[in-house]
Parts: sequence; C-alpha cells; structure tokens
Amino acid sequence: MAIFEKAGNWYIDYYAAGKRRREKIGPSKTLAREILLKRQTEVVEGRFFPERRRAARPFVEFVDKYWELEGRHLKAKGVRGVLAAFKARFGGKLMSEITAADVQAYYNETADRASAATANRQMNFLSPVFNRAKEWGDYQGENPAAKVRRRREDNRRLRFLSEEEIKRLLGCASDRIRPLLACALLTGMRRGEILRLQWENVDIERSLIYILASKSGKPRELPIGRNLTQTLLALGPRAAGPVFGVPEITLRTHFKFALIAADIRDFRFHDLRHTFASHFIMRMGDLPALQKLLGHSSPEMTQRYAHLAKKHLASEIDAFDAAMPIRAENFPKNMNNTSLARRSLPGTLGTGI
Repeated sequence: MAIFEKAGNWYIDYYAAGKRRREKIGPSKTLAREILLKRQTEVVEGRFFPERRRAARPFVEFVDKYWELEGRHLKAKGVRGVLAAFKARFGGKLMSEITAADVQAYYNETADRASAATANRQMNFLSPVFNRAKEWGDYQGENPAAKVRRRREDNRRLRFLSEEEIKRLLGCASDRIRPLLACALLTGMRRGEILRLQWENVDIERSLIYILASKSGKPRELPIGRNLTQTLLALGPRAAGPVFGVPEITLRTHFKFALIAADIRDFRFHDLRHTFASHFIMRMGDLPALQKLLGHSSPEMTQRYAHLAKKHLASEIDAFDAAMPIRAENFPKNMNNTSLARRSLPGTLGTGI
C-alpha cells in the first residue's frame, strides 16, 4: 500500500479482495495518508464495500468522467451544454440519491419550456451517464433516466417558402451566403452537411455531391442540376478545402438579416430543407426518390410531404379539365335516369353508355 502524487493530486494505492485499487484523494497528502489507513482497517475488519462508496460519490464526478471518455467524442451538437445543465440540476446530489421522480420532473420542465423533442434528446444524453458508470464499475444502482415517461414528439411543422418568397430571400441575401442558400434549396442538404462540404466530395463532371457523414450515419449521393453546377463553378472548383467557407456564426447572422430584409417570418434554416422537399414532391410526386435524396432512414419520415403531392395532383387535374373540349353547358339540364334510359342505344339495358 502506498500514496503518490500526480498532477497536483494525491492518490492511494492498495489491495482489497485480491484486486489492486487506486483512489484519487485530492491535493492534501495528510488526508491521503488518513484515508489509506482507513482503507487498511476496512480490509482487515471485513468492512470494505467499494460499491457503497461509489454510490456515495457526487453525480458531477460521473458527468465529468463521461465527458472525458465519451461525450467529447460524440458528433452530436450541444452535448457539453446539456451535461452542464445536468450538473446544475443534480450537482448537489450523490449518484444514488437521484431518483426516477427527480429525472421525470426535470424532463417535464424541459418539455414544457422547450419541446418534447428537446427533452427526449436530453434524456438520450443523461441515460448513458448512468449506463457507462455501471459498465465502468463506478455505480451499481439503477438508471433513473430509463424510467422516464417520454412524450410524443410533434414533427408536423412544415413551413416552406413559396416561389415568390424564394426570390425575395435570394434577392436580399448577401453575396457571402447566397450560393450556400441556393445549395440548400436545390438539394435539401442539412445545414451541417453544407457547412462541412469539401471540394473533394463534389464531382462537377458527373454532377454529383457525395455526403460521407450524414445524420443517419449512412453516406449518400446527390445529383445536382445545371443551376447548382453553375453556382459551384462560380465558386471554384478547387482541388480541396471547404466549398463555401462560411462559419456557422456568420451564416446565422447573415441569414437572420436576409429574412428580415425579405419580410419572411417564422422561418428557420432547416425549413429550406422542407422547401426543397415540398417543391420537389409537388412537381415530381415521387416519394421514394425524395426519401433517397433527403437521406431518410424510413418511408414514414418522407410521408409528411405526401399531402403536397395530392394537392398538386388536384391542381394538375383542374388544368387538364380546363384544357379538354368538354363543357357542362353542352349537356341538357335536369337529366335524370329516365331520360338517360330513353336515349340509350338499341340493345342496351338502358344504361345510356
């Protein structure tokens, strides 16, 4: 058994139940010696129960450990901020003191303040903190986040720009972001996919954009039309590097000003993706093709645009109806079944057909 110092903190090293164990004590060497003697006594007297001591450790320690080992390597945005919110809410509790009711109350408050989708995503970050603590041997209790009753997310929002609004937005957008907006409107790419797009993944000759890292984790190919090809040619092409080179904060600022100047309200950047999908389905009516272009993992996600195809078909049939040389005024009024029967052809059953 021994004590040692590392990076300004003192640790104790000892054996218990045939296993070598180490504990971080802190900056006090005296305290490290005292705790080492206490552990020796616990081992000799058979009172050494590490699982109890783990459960008695503060929740914030597990959050910090999770961030260092896993959280900081996640691609999802906002992980650090969400973990900080957990520490602010549960930081005063021990790991074993956090109950399912505590987490449910936090979830309900988040869902009421923000949305069910936001609350669900936060639970997707909280639950692994407990799960990993158990996997790493730091916690033996239950996962209170796993018992939370989640609400159904409302994904019905479908705000998209009309053709007139598209013209106004592009007309008011700065030169810095106009090509980027055109890319979003002509491909349906997500904001992150556009900002991360590299010239190495743009094939001008074959008119393709390769998205290697998407939200679903699956790569996909996007065909690009003449208008976007000309836009990209005006920017480059280059052998390597970012296509648009616009920082996210710059995009946010310029996009906000463009919306104000164009008098477009209740609109987010992600709604450009809805705009692409809506106009595509109204013109093409091909849901399977749209699913591939958007990179949706299931047809259900694309089905939200199906009603637009039906509306567009209704307008198409109206245009067809108007073009046909058939007019209601050419038919006698108050035609009933009897008159139809009298006009039926010889040998028929009076159907008038």
